Amino acid sequence: MSDSDPLSTTPNQDLPSPSWHYPYSNLGERRAHLLPSKPCRSRTARLTSTDLSPPPLPQKTLSRTRSLPNSKTLHYASYSSLPRRDHQPSPGQTSWEKLRRPLLESQSLEEIPHDRVSHVGPLPHRLTFATPDWELGNFFQDMDSTQEVYKVLRGRHLDSLRCIENRLRARLAGPWPGRGGPGQSFRLLDSKPCVESGDAWYYRVVRITEDTWHLLAAKVHKPWSMTPEHLNAEPPGLALQATLKPHFNVQSLCGQLPAGTLPEAPWQGPVALVAEVPSQTVADWISANKELHQSCPRQYERQVCLLLLQLCGALKQLHMDSLGHGDLRPENLLLASPRGQPTGALPQLLLTNFSRTRPLVPQLLAREDELQLGLLIYEMLGQGPALAKARGASPPPLPIRSAYSLALAHLAPHLLQAEPDSRPPMAQVQVALQTMLWGPGPKLQTQGLPLGPWLDIHRALLPLELAERLAGNGETAGLEDWLCCQYLAEASQHMVGWALELLWGELPAAGD
Repeated sequence: MSDSDPLSTTPNQDLPSPSWHYPYSNLGERRAHLLPSKPCRSRTARLTSTDLSPPPLPQKTLSRTRSLPNSKTLHYASYSSLPRRDHQPSPGQTSWEKLRRPLLESQSLEEIPHDRVSHVGPLPHRLTFATPDWELGNFFQDMDSTQEVYKVLRGRHLDSLRCIENRLRARLAGPWPGRGGPGQSFRLLDSKPCVESGDAWYYRVVRITEDTWHLLAAKVHKPWSMTPEHLNAEPPGLALQATLKPHFNVQSLCGQLPAGTLPEAPWQGPVALVAEVPSQTVADWISANKELHQSCPRQYERQVCLLLLQLCGALKQLHMDSLGHGDLRPENLLLASPRGQPTGALPQLLLTNFSRTRPLVPQLLAREDELQLGLLIYEMLGQGPALAKARGASPPPLPIRSAYSLALAHLAPHLLQAEPDSRPPMAQVQVALQTMLWGPGPKLQTQGLPLGPWLDIHRALLPLELAERLAGNGETAGLEDWLCCQYLAEASQHMVGWALELLWGELPAAGD
């Protein structure tokens, strides 16, 4: 919205400005301006005319003033994602800011009769701590009604969560380095790979331009970039990966490192560049945290749930694009340090190795990723060997060491169902993991308590908890905070009830 005064006129105009510039102009004065002046009127025409009636006024349509909003010009928007500061209204959406200045300058609210004020008002996210007291009436149909005030505040809490979630997304998830341009150079930081995954080695590389540098990773595929016969062959899955939509938990390609750019490099031919520099694979993480699993099972199993939740988010997007990954193994999942997070913080999980990714069509890869996710739960809880010994029989029970392994023990049998149609979709699994981490727990379901008030309460308390924890100590919100905001900003009663039924409802019979 322009900051210029909408009531200003343009010099040397022959006709008045559009009517919305004059919210309460006098109608008689407007008509007088439209009549020709006396010196310009033809005397002959007036004397010879047989019609003694006054000449017709020029036809001009006077548009209704926009000083007061009505149901056709202003309405509450549904509680959608809160726009950023530079938000521009989408086509067909009325902007409150376009109407706000005429409303304030044409007539004060104190002078407007109560029965003339419409019950609609500005968008709820415009209600802030700095909103003037006299403007509060625009946000509430009846400020004497406690129920009405709480209703608007509930919506404001949801908008606040979405605002926090958007800002954390912007800080943690992007923008990532682009593909670079002319005049760039590269430097290899280490002669040995920082990580070896199932399909590639990763080397730390710095890309340098005139005034910036970016730390990237060179992805050297096995064995295509290591043997002369495969120098000109494209690694499988790389072209598909380049077409995927950006996602925080999907490895980001950001160009190619041409052959011969780094003479000291231990590979041959061109290799891919990725934005995220991995620190280990999930297989490495499981091996390194065996002692933590024994000594602090609750802490370890909570991290397992957080990593699985990130994986579900990436798989959910793939499935929305009708793609199935088809190769979910610990050695194919990378972990990296989120941008701006301290060492030891929750790592960022990255889905990679798309060599077996296929379109999701009937009778092909139906719920295959869900099955592999169930197997991955056993791997991450240290029960991979026991599951392998089962050899297709009913899976062995998971050992219960904390509330998280108890919930995972309820979820895993659903994912390992023999019939693909009996396995829950990835979207439902994602919400189930969210409820494991942040509630509600099974007691809410057994006691028959309503989910709507539970969501309202936690949407109000989460921003308070973040403010109390982060105020004054120099700490910034992290990846887990972002994931929690995502949950409460997107959850509905139906989704949460669906997840609770999946986790704590009747379990499938063994062998079904």
